[in-house]
Amino acid sequence: MKNKFLIKILKYFRSATIKKKMMLSYFVLIFIPLSVLTVVTYVNVSKGYESQIKFSANQSFDQAYKFLSYKINSLIASSDIVYFNTDVQTVLTRNRSEYEQDIIQQNIDMNKLDSFLYNFRNTEDVFRVCIYVPGWLMYADQDINFSNIDRFKQTDAYKKLMKSQEKVMWLTPEKIKDESNLSKTVPVLSLLRKIRSRERIGDIIGIEKVSIQEENVKDIITKANITKTGVVYIQNSEGSIICSSNPDISNKPEIKDRINEALSYEALSWNKITVGTENYTVNARAVSNTDWTLITAIPYSEVLSESTKIRNLLIILTLAIGVISYIIAYFISKSTTGRIIMLKNKMERVQEGDLDVNITSKSQDEIGVLINSFNYMVKRISLMAEQQYKTGKDIKNAELKALQAQINPHFLYNTLDLINWKAIDNKVPEIAEISRSLAKFYKLSLSRGKDIIPIEDEIKHAKTYVEIQNLRFSNCITFEVDVAEELNQYYILKLILQPIVENAILHGILENRERRMGTIRLTGTLENETVLLSVEDDGVGMTKEKAQEILTVKGTSESHGYGVRNINNRIKLCYGQQYGLTYHSVPGKGTLVEIRIPAMKTEEMPSV
Repeated sequence: MKNKFLIKILKYFRSATIKKKMMLSYFVLIFIPLSVLTVVTYVNVSKGYESQIKFSANQSFDQAYKFLSYKINSLIASSDIVYFNTDVQTVLTRNRSEYEQDIIQQNIDMNKLDSFLYNFRNTEDVFRVCIYVPGWLMYADQDINFSNIDRFKQTDAYKKLMKSQEKVMWLTPEKIKDESNLSKTVPVLSLLRKIRSRERIGDIIGIEKVSIQEENVKDIITKANITKTGVVYIQNSEGSIICSSNPDISNKPEIKDRINEALSYEALSWNKITVGTENYTVNARAVSNTDWTLITAIPYSEVLSESTKIRNLLIILTLAIGVISYIIAYFISKSTTGRIIMLKNKMERVQEGDLDVNITSKSQDEIGVLINSFNYMVKRISLMAEQQYKTGKDIKNAELKALQAQINPHFLYNTLDLINWKAIDNKVPEIAEISRSLAKFYKLSLSRGKDIIPIEDEIKHAKTYVEIQNLRFSNCITFEVDVAEELNQYYILKLILQPIVENAILHGILENRERRMGTIRLTGTLENETVLLSVEDDGVGMTKEKAQEILTVKGTSESHGYGVRNINNRIKLCYGQQYGLTYHSVPGKGTLVEIRIPAMKTEEMPSV
């Protein structure tokens, strides 16, 4: 299916006009690179911005955790001071029977403890320290620095504290009286701690409550929230929200429950969770010395919001640049193709026979040069048309002469045949043999007007030539043929072997004045779709320099080199430059001529 689709596209592209091709090319070269640039930029910016947001959120989260831990430790340290204070131990271990009616001593104790607890009020970390004292003390129901422990024992918080094995227990957010204005309350976060007797270890003599203003903690987690729709909050072990930077989000059951579900089976550290259709990246960490967990949740939509803005800006810029560039490209292509269309129309008029056309062009670019060439071509065609009529009669005359030339070979064959029969009648076999060989030679030479003949016929032609020469030179030439039979099915240009064999006889063997006889060996093989024919003689040979020059103009002589040079040129023109003759010769030992042509099983001329 893909191949068919690609073929259809290629077919459409080939048949499309130049203007369409140019516009399509502009589209590919403008819009596609811009689109790729936009996508790559968006992906990299998104990853970079996401990493930056996570890094900033992680830094803020770590800072908030450290500040919160510091506040917690400050509250615990304050509870230690109260726990180990001698006056606190003394007052809480007084005997009720001796002390209940001693109002003066109670006042003294109250003032002493008031003065001690006053030092903790409204500090940077501690808002107030309250001690739960026995209900029989006259200041037990003050509800500022002191509270009634007997009343507190009826609460769930007391029961939970008694069961707890921890040093301190943290309460859920509550509101306590504002000492400066008792009609108002202040939201606080508090810890409870059991005060044990130093004299009787195990006896609980009171309870202390150390409080910090909720706004101090909220300020810490609010600063940790670096996104608009994200949230940072503190949650206790029971799942209650202690403090939140964005209660509207942290109190949503679907978000809270989903985070608690994730917390139940894994430690969250910038994990990705999905709530409905919204994705969040969540981090959570347990706060030391508490049952609290500090949690932050950042919506991915906000993480990617800036990236989305950049993406939209890039898309707008891409479209704007693309459209402007495309409009400019349209006018450029219209200007270019307009002249090409005009040239095409003029060419169609010339095809219809109208040679009286001319195109005016002031441009010197490639199309301008093409128009000038067209004008020149039309003028040349017009001149040639005028000359065509004049040469018509000459062509007719040439055709008649060619017809006469076709008759001449038949007359030659008939004449040689007559000589042959006359020689037989007069019992002169030598003349008969010469006439038969000569007739065969010319018959093979003419080859019925064909230029491409079987290799087998070309070899017969060379053999016939040697036979005639042996009649002339008293059988001084031995002609050996060792050509593979498979070559008989291939074709070759005619009159290739005979001139080479002629050179081997006249300029090789007969040049040896002492012997005046010799052997010519013709071999033929097929090598990688190439026919290799070799003509080797044992004549006088020639120098290496002469062998290299024989196929060049420098080495050409009317008697020797011209014929083989002509053969070499014919082969290269017919088959290609990689084919032709190669000479190898050693003085006194002979000459080897290699002929390379392509393996052809047809009479058709190859296209080169």
